[in-house]
Amino acid sequence: MSYVFWNARQRVIAELAETIAATYFKKAPIEPALIADEEGISYCYGHYQNSFDGLLHCQEEHFHIFLNLDRLGERDWPRTRFTFGHELGHYFIDEHRNELLSGKTPAHPSFNKLFQKNPVEIEADYFASCLLMPADFFRNFCVRSILNEALLENLSKHFQTSLSSTIFRYYNLNISPIAIIMSKAGKVEKVMATSDFKFWGRPVKGSPIPPTTVAGEYYTQGKKYDSTEQLFADDWFTDKNAEQIQLYEKCYYLANNSVISLIWIKERY
Repeated sequence: MSYVFWNARQRVIAELAETIAATYFKKAPIEPALIADEEGISYCYGHYQNSFDGLLHCQEEHFHIFLNLDRLGERDWPRTRFTFGHELGHYFIDEHRNELLSGKTPAHPSFNKLFQKNPVEIEADYFASCLLMPADFFRNFCVRSILNEALLENLSKHFQTSLSSTIFRYYNLNISPIAIIMSKAGKVEKVMATSDFKFWGRPVKGSPIPPTTVAGEYYTQGKKYDSTEQLFADDWFTDKNAEQIQLYEKCYYLANNSVISLIWIKERY
């Protein structure tokens, strides 16, 4: 999926999801089940072992959503809510729904993944993010608030979304300059930065995590930090302007030896 095409698709999907959210809700949290009820989409919460996280099924032009509590947990957990929103994405995005209606794809099983590769799943994930965290609601909550772990936790609680999806939404809306570095087993998996994040000498995919970073201490020493830590920009970045500029790094430790590092510039605040 090209950068230009994905940007165009993002705009279309965001407008669709946020229009739906605004149609039914004046404030957060957004309740996917209520939207399904209003649209005549039936749904059920069941136990389907490891078959899927969520599944949208179409039979005789009727749509039904299955939500697998064996993988998702409880009905009101953030992961379940996001999966419900994801399946609604497959329904509301025309191309996805038409595939189901045509009979070419009678059912659409989905799995939650941090790194989705299938463009259809990427689009449904983005729809869920925009539906559950509409841009206007999200930005209004952030007004006159500086970025810190408390803000992210409060956003997560307010929108009833996971911390990871909240972090990515904050990044996507470009609210303040941040970088996100995702790593696994001591190696960089992905680097994302807002357009106004000043450092360009960034680590590349597959490179080792610098040992002097917060994530680096986890991989080299097994040390986990619950708090936001300070470090110098040149611990992460090779840009000539990185020396002696202080950053904040907050790490979120995931399963499978993975870490999300959220990084922002101390001097901004």
